[in-house]
Amino acid sequence: MQTAIKYFTIERFKAMNSKKISVIILTFNGLNFLKSCLPTIRKQTYKNFEIIIVDNHSTDDTLEFVSKNFPGARIVRNKANYGFPKGNNIGAKKAKGDYLFFLNNDTELFPDTLEQLIKAYRPKSLLSPYQIPARNKKLQGRAGAGMDIFGFPFVDQDDLDKTKFFYADGAGLFIERADFFAIGMFDEELFFFQEDIDLSWRARIFGYNVIPCPKIKFYHYYGGTAKLNLDSRRRLRTSYFRRYYNDRNAIRNIIKNYSFPIVIPILSMLIFFYFLEMALFLFLRDLRAVKCYLNAFRWNLVHIKDTLRARRTVQKGRIVSDWNLMRDMYWQYSKLILFLKFELPWFQD
Repeated sequence: MQTAIKYFTIERFKAMNSKKISVIILTFNGLNFLKSCLPTIRKQTYKNFEIIIVDNHSTDDTLEFVSKNFPGARIVRNKANYGFPKGNNIGAKKAKGDYLFFLNNDTELFPDTLEQLIKAYRPKSLLSPYQIPARNKKLQGRAGAGMDIFGFPFVDQDDLDKTKFFYADGAGLFIERADFFAIGMFDEELFFFQEDIDLSWRARIFGYNVIPCPKIKFYHYYGGTAKLNLDSRRRLRTSYFRRYYNDRNAIRNIIKNYSFPIVIPILSMLIFFYFLEMALFLFLRDLRAVKCYLNAFRWNLVHIKDTLRARRTVQKGRIVSDWNLMRDMYWQYSKLILFLKFELPWFQD
């Protein structure tokens, strides 16, 4: 019996370590963060990995630093800032690993993060490890986040552990390479924001499991807090850039990922809420905010043929019904909940 147990343990260990992980880090002028991030990857207890740095046309000394201090890392030089989805897709296409670990450059890993991800992985799944706020490690972190029926992220601000989990956060997302391509990769039309929501949503539609991993941890410098980005008066801080892309991409994701006829009332309600928000910002004479909504509508009209084409692909591969997926969503408009709790957001630019 002891021999059998020993044999099984050794064989299992060998099998685990035969799987290669491609750690894909997209960066744009992120040198200061990379100086902290890359050394933590080098110190991993799991050694069978490669580092792929995808540079979105940085103007700082990122490439020189990586070449000099981490010569084993593979560097992909993009000719322009292609955004988060396309940049990461390029890295995935260059990857040689069995698994992909998409990692933000403003992160730091625990020594056993990769080892624990390999141990926790199950076939046809996306793993979402636990993010600890790096600027204030005493604050509560989270593994992934929830989503409302309109495709917006939501977390329970009073107790993050009670948040109804729906999607794996793109700041640290682990998936088998073959599965990533089977799901359809990140949607490059999204450019910024909500690409991780969309990927997890499609994965669930296709019958994959999206799993939170609260015991597998890493640090993340996302604003220095796991709670909302608040100013000294506890108002939400946002930007016109963020507002435009989030609202724009939510429309595309709804059209792509909901089946007929559910897509009709959901999309109609979202547009109704957008017009209410536009009216409010118009009353407040914030014309830049109003312009964000108008541009979001305009972009979706211009790209409607591509969105419908992507929709056909998603619906053709559907295995899980919307009603089953919506059990794990919040039946609310999360932006309204945040407005009521924190008042109107303060735009930083």
